[in-house]
Amino acid sequence: MLAATHAGFATALYLGGAAVFEYPTDPVSWGLAVFFSFMPDIDIPTSRVGRPLFFLSVPLEKRFGHRTITHSIIGVAILALLASPLYFFFPLCFWSIVGGYWSHIQIDMANIRGVDLFWPSPIRVVMPGKMKYRLEVGSKAEMIVMCALLVFCVGLYPLSGLGLRGGLHQLLKDFDIAYDEYVEVQGLNWYTLELKAIDNLTLEHIECNCPVLGAWQSGLIVEHNGKARSVGKSQIQHNLYPVNAVLIEGEPLRVISQRVDMKGRSLHWLVENLKANHGYYLLGELYVDADKVVNVSQIEAYHPVIWGGDKVRLHYARAEDLRDHLNLTAIRGEVVVQFWLRPGDRMVELSFPKVEKEKTPSVLEGMF
Repeated sequence: MLAATHAGFATALYLGGAAVFEYPTDPVSWGLAVFFSFMPDIDIPTSRVGRPLFFLSVPLEKRFGHRTITHSIIGVAILALLASPLYFFFPLCFWSIVGGYWSHIQIDMANIRGVDLFWPSPIRVVMPGKMKYRLEVGSKAEMIVMCALLVFCVGLYPLSGLGLRGGLHQLLKDFDIAYDEYVEVQGLNWYTLELKAIDNLTLEHIECNCPVLGAWQSGLIVEHNGKARSVGKSQIQHNLYPVNAVLIEGEPLRVISQRVDMKGRSLHWLVENLKANHGYYLLGELYVDADKVVNVSQIEAYHPVIWGGDKVRLHYARAEDLRDHLNLTAIRGEVVVQFWLRPGDRMVELSFPKVEKEKTPSVLEGMF
């Protein structure tokens, strides 16, 4: 095959592998894949790599001939052994070298002569089996294959950055794909959900690019119009039913958390004494005792603050979400204050004034 055909096929395998296995592409590993796709032809002194490496190509051709040892499993194994140190430091470069080399052998199987893949065995491997479907070097058929590879690589290039799943996600705009992808990468970057949804309560149709806060009951929590809302396919557990959804990756995210012991303290104390120079979310579970126990065990829909019996759950709550529950005092439990920072944001300064714990109500003293 011509050098351009080998380069095109190696590129197709490299970009296709990035789409399927979702490894990052870069010019170095891509260049290695293309360069080593020429290397099996080192057994020809007139080839692209044979000319500068004549001191290797001449004896190889005289001793073994063309498409023998360098086009065999033995040749691949020798190259993998020589490149093996890269596996421990730059694994993508290692696989690019081996994959590029193998791509040459694989497409040479479509040549009329085929390759001696199992050299020194005389068995010759060809693909496809019928000679009339195989390619002659420099023929019109090879030119057609070369052009088809070029078009294929152009189509694969954007898909290689998204990955196969990401490409399907962009095409199908499926919420389940967005949810699965977010669960795997949450906490690494800021994410936005390009969303078309229906409000389960008002039946209002909503279109927004909503920041994603977290996951909830096989759905996502997003910020819409300044409020945390859950998106998912359960009309009982979620606020918004997704019609179309695409997850969009944003800037790197740095999360800083601090735990606050809430034993004997109220949510009013937390809000009044939490001093920070950055916005925050509150997460945690508190056990409380109240004169009037509110039974909301049947309420399953998401809310940043859920009070069920003697338990209060905070899930990405903000200070304004606590206004109806400020008088609740915890018997035990803790709250995690979570800060989300973008690159360049100043360091979080969090402090609590040195104040005594609120006086424990007499009815609770025996419980501590």
